[in-house]
Amino acid sequence: MLRKILTAIDLTEDSKTVLEAGSKIAKAKNATVYIVYVLEPPNVPFFDELPTEEKEALLNLQKVLKEKAKETLSEYKQKLEAEGLCVVPIILQGQVVESVLEFSENNDVDLIIVKSHKKSEIEEKAIGSNSLRIASRSKIPVLVIKEDKTQYNHILVAYDFLPTSEEALKFSLDLASIYNSKITVIHVDNDSHFTHIKSVYEKVRQHKIEKLQKLKEEYPSVEVVYKEGLPEKEILKFSEEKNVDLIVTGKRKDKGGKLSFIGSTSYKILKGAKTAVLVFRSK
Repeated sequence: MLRKILTAIDLTEDSKTVLEAGSKIAKAKNATVYIVYVLEPPNVPFFDELPTEEKEALLNLQKVLKEKAKETLSEYKQKLEAEGLCVVPIILQGQVVESVLEFSENNDVDLIIVKSHKKSEIEEKAIGSNSLRIASRSKIPVLVIKEDKTQYNHILVAYDFLPTSEEALKFSLDLASIYNSKITVIHVDNDSHFTHIKSVYEKVRQHKIEKLQKLKEEYPSVEVVYKEGLPEKEILKFSEEKNVDLIVTGKRKDKGGKLSFIGSTSYKILKGAKTAVLVFRSK
């Protein structure tokens, strides 16, 4: 159930896309929208060793940014309240990723929405984007918007038969009711490395196909697709060929119970997708 939605914004035009996505879901679910802006400390090496004038100039810039944020959040609050929404503007101070995740956990948020900003290849390899890091560490679903559109007519759900993907499908069906979306479930079989025991591989493959057929019977409105190959490659290819607007992928735990994401299929989909991606994690 979506009761609290966190929209993480900055002071750019991209924030309007995040708010539009958040407000649409909130209207349908009668949810509270938290508009969260994080004011980061000056990212200057040896700040304390700078001359007094330079330190004061940087601190004054922080004050200007904070006032600008207050003004912007107030405007957004008025706009969304005029649409009948319950809105809570929040200004946090600290690092973006840590601040957003801590706030979401402390306030029992159900969904985080962020906009992906295009970084250079060097930056992406060195630190990753804030949106990528939030999605990788969050314990709740994160919607990462990559384009300016917020109408999701075609939702693609990556399915691997694990409980997380079943929950992700149900979550996607709930979203589809808001957007009147078509839903496609895709399973990509990458068990071809078992071909040296062909009889085992064929039995497993047939079992998967039968389970997908049962899934289709359970959800008649859902299209079910079976493919073979590398999951991230086939999912991204299908997404582009079929004009998918939103990819939903689950985040599973490793054997130690910790969230496993970096290097995973979900991680590769999030990095490679040109369209919005929702990384699902059940609370």
